[in-house]
Formats: sequence, structure tokens, C-alpha cells
Amino acid sequence: MKEIWKTSRRVACVLAGLGIVLSLAGFALSGFDPRVFSAKVDRGTVSFGGTIVENPENLPFISTLAEMGSVEYGVSSDEEVS
Repeated sequence: MKEIWKTSRRVACVLAGLGIVLSLAGFALSGFDPRVFSAKVDRGTVSFGGTIVENPENLPFISTLAEMGSVEYGVSSDEEVS
């Protein structure tokens, strides 16, 4: 059982290190612009690094988040919202 935990920790450390290296590489490739770390999803508008995404429907998981932020007005409680 100890070997499984050691292997799990090694894999987690490698993945965390890889994530840090990739984020630093993206930061360097952006010209050291701190906006590269910002993301905003607000009522159908998606913004990555200060740039607004034209069609957020094409992004698999981000489109779901964008739809969750939408609000429908004028719907009574007994009507089903699709």
C-alpha cells in the first residue's frame, strides 16, 4: 500500500510541476504580461487574458459556465425553463 501512495505522490508532484512550468512558459511567451493569468466568465461573455472570446459556445466546458451565468427574466415559477 505504501508503494501506491509513493507512486500517487510522485505523479501528483510531476503534474503540479508540469503545470507550473507551463504557466511560466505562457507568462514568458506573452511578454511577461500579468493579464495572461486572468479569466472572466460573466453572463455569456468570456474573457481570457483581457481578450473577449468571440464564440464561447465553441469552448467545451467554458460554454457551460457561460450559460450558467445567464439570467432569464419574466418566467413564472410554474413554467418549465429549458
